[in-house]
Amino acid sequence: MSRRTRPLAAPTVRIPRQRGGQPVIVVLAPEEGPTLTARAAAASGRWLWKHRRSWAPTGVAAVLLVVTALVHLIEPRTAWALAPLAVAPVGVWAWITWRRPATSRSTTTWRALLAAAVTGAVAWVPAAIWFSPGHPAVALAWLVLTLAAQAAWLIARSLTTKETR
Repeated sequence: MSRRTRPLAAPTVRIPRQRGGQPVIVVLAPEEGPTLTARAAAASGRWLWKHRRSWAPTGVAAVLLVVTALVHLIEPRTAWALAPLAVAPVGVWAWITWRRPATSRSTTTWRALLAAAVTGAVAWVPAAIWFSPGHPAVALAWLVLTLAAQAAWLIARSLTTKETR
């Protein structure tokens, strides 16, 4: 066996001569590591796992997107049963306002904004089930609501102390 027939980049291991036989040469092929795509996916997965609490609203929104798509495919008329639930956050806001009147204007404003945001999020579900989550207007609403929820989540987490986490 000539030296030119084996690959130049492959490492070789020489085994000492056995009695009366020819020398044995073992050629080891270089081990292939993970591809660049696999490395990027693994790094992204590790980063997402490490910061999973920070991305909770986006995860919930993604799950809701998939669930509403499945329900839309199976039975879109489910939206009519879920539509009355869209007014529930406004009812809760009215009940809290009646039960515990706000002491300042900013508290009233924050409660009203929270009720409006939650009403929009809850109303999105029947709209996505009826029209399909892939409809451009519904998808845009999902994107806006997801970004708003994620931003509010990150701001609220940064305002809390480290001891409460």
